[in-house]
Amino acid sequence: MHFAGKIGSIWQRLPYLLFGLFSKYGSSILRPTLWLLGVWAFGFAAFWGYLSGCCVPAPDGVIERPMGAAMGLSVSNLFPVFGFGRLYFGAEFMQSLPAVLKALSGLQTVVSLPLLFFLGLGLRQRFRLR
Repeated sequence: MHFAGKIGSIWQRLPYLLFGLFSKYGSSILRPTLWLLGVWAFGFAAFWGYLSGCCVPAPDGVIERPMGAAMGLSVSNLFPVFGFGRLYFGAEFMQSLPAVLKALSGLQTVVSLPLLFFLGLGLRQRFRLR
């Protein structure tokens, strides 16, 4: 796959190059984990800034623990298959978020699914019996 990323036009090489960048062609556990942590940290910082009212207008409702809520919201966006978002953050909470944060939530969900797949692929590669 490394050499497949060297031939053809940039559009033909792009999937191979991204696969190598994000997961070292399916053999790395560290790369997808670090990318997931980076996506989580970016979302956490954005949600915490909004919920604590530090840099933007604060939300209408009172959030008792904005740091914990921001951490939980970012984790629930990264792992949508577990349903934490519906359990701890209702539809009215998600509807009250600004459009930028709703888009960030969707982006976190979309980006996390291939990264979780790459992490599973790396774990499978590491623990495969030979």
